[in-house]
Amino acid sequence: MAEPAPIFRAFIRDIQTQLPRGMVMRLPTSIPYRSLPPADSNNTLYPYLYSKNGELGITLYYSPGCRANSCFAGEFIVSKLDEYKSKLETIAKWSCANTVSVNIKPGIQGVYTNIRCGGTGDGSQTIFWEQNGLIFSAQLRAAANIKQELLEIATSMANEPPIKSAQ
Repeated sequence: MAEPAPIFRAFIRDIQTQLPRGMVMRLPTSIPYRSLPPADSNNTLYPYLYSKNGELGITLYYSPGCRANSCFAGEFIVSKLDEYKSKLETIAKWSCANTVSVNIKPGIQGVYTNIRCGGTGDGSQTIFWEQNGLIFSAQLRAAANIKQELLEIATSMANEPPIKSAQ
């Protein structure tokens, strides 16, 4: 059985205790750092675990303690709220978004969105899907098109055993 990528392992117990009953978290076995834009640091990523309004997520930042968009590298979320899925579907329809359906694994379709709305050149690329009644998403900030890498991440998340709630 594979484990989540090393960057997430320190959070496993916290994830288990913060997940609401009946929810699971899916994390990738690796993150292709080649897909991320160069950081001002040594390419170290700093994870931040949060739980709010029926969702649990881990956001990756380039600087410790920085929660600004300029420090954002990526995010992995599970939600059981239809509002979250509606939000993702709305974003996928923005005029600056390039959106296509993707096959994550047999029986699971996802939506890949490449958003280039700002002037920075670094867009936000997301894949989201529904699995076992929950909404999962994987998002990375990247200057280049990383659809294939993001699809590999989503496939890993969908295939690996989930982290279950301790509640």
